[in-house]
Amino acid sequence: MRRVSRRCFLAAATAQRAARGVGRGTRLQVRSTDFQDGLTGRDITRLTDPAVLHHLPGSNLRCVARNNAFVLVAAEHGGVRHFHRLDFKRERLIQLTEGEAVHPYAAHLRRNDRSFYYLQGNDLLQADIQGGGRRRLFACPDGWALTGDLDISAAERYAALIEIAEDHVEPTPERQFAREPHCRVRIVEISRNPSRSKNWVAAEERRWLSSPRFRPWRSQLLYAREGPWRRVRRRLQLVNLDGSGKTSLRPARGAERIGASYWAADGGRLRFVRFPDGDKWTAGIRSIQPETGEETTDTPCSGFDWMTQNADGTAIIGASRRPSGPNIYVLFPRMRREITLCEHLSSLTPYPLAGSDRSDPHAAAPAPALAPDSTAVYFSSDWEGLPAVYRMPIDDLVETMPG
Repeated sequence: MRRVSRRCFLAAATAQRAARGVGRGTRLQVRSTDFQDGLTGRDITRLTDPAVLHHLPGSNLRCVARNNAFVLVAAEHGGVRHFHRLDFKRERLIQLTEGEAVHPYAAHLRRNDRSFYYLQGNDLLQADIQGGGRRRLFACPDGWALTGDLDISAAERYAALIEIAEDHVEPTPERQFAREPHCRVRIVEISRNPSRSKNWVAAEERRWLSSPRFRPWRSQLLYAREGPWRRVRRRLQLVNLDGSGKTSLRPARGAERIGASYWAADGGRLRFVRFPDGDKWTAGIRSIQPETGEETTDTPCSGFDWMTQNADGTAIIGASRRPSGPNIYVLFPRMRREITLCEHLSSLTPYPLAGSDRSDPHAAAPAPALAPDSTAVYFSSDWEGLPAVYRMPIDDLVETMPG
């Protein structure tokens, strides 16, 4: 069975108690450690203490400052998980959220690096990056709960959220899929005056939904039907932001599995990882043009379960969960050349959610993030203890781009 997105089960139950003496603005010192990767010899810096659980936000969300001065991380101090700003020069964590039920993978740094968007409980909020004030942009309607899935449009005009009927939430992924829950995709207009901003439902189904992704330069949104890959054939759905024109973008064929996907930088094509025989040993990146249905094979890859790209799409950073090669790679699709960057060696073990009886299957996922100027890759791993955040410079391989 495919490991599927479980964010519906992560954050609403993450923090059932507040930690004493820990609040927004709290500062904690950290010490980075430099070493060389055992496989490739490349330089790596461990940025956080492996005695304390740390991880990055979702890989579709921006978390690294344009000047590479800091990164947003989730850290579990005092029995609760909150977002922190990790300053590299001062080696210091600044807590940016407080209270209960912060969704630990839903944080997006704004383009000006001065504030960020995040989900807490059933609210979409914006907070100051220095640990100061915050404001609520949207509150989920009564009877519905936010799953923790979030995307922000390129111009930061809209947010996309997934809602689930509160009485349809189940404690395990298997039961959640079998329930065929009532879910909907909501678009929220981001405005300086939230009381005047609009929001609406763009899609609504009796299926488990996840992974909203705005299409660049188009008024469209991609989202996924979630569940075991052999039982969800029409996983990728494309819909206009106004809710019209919904279509199944790429149904699975035969025994194949459709894995991670993302939009090309110009929005013209959707790239996705295809496992033709359903396993993780043979894989390639394909792309499809939604308007014509034209599909092409871009390049082979080492079974990426997580991937991201640089600003112009000339370099792809991917991570594999293969037991024989739990590595992070840089792939140049035009040349069809793949280079191993390092071993992530993550166990991919689920970790308990503090204050709840549920577990988090994503905490140890490498889920690489790329610096805006393409000079470094950030990823998570638990090979030295609890999940920690690592950084690897790659400016010798990938062309530096404007941040």
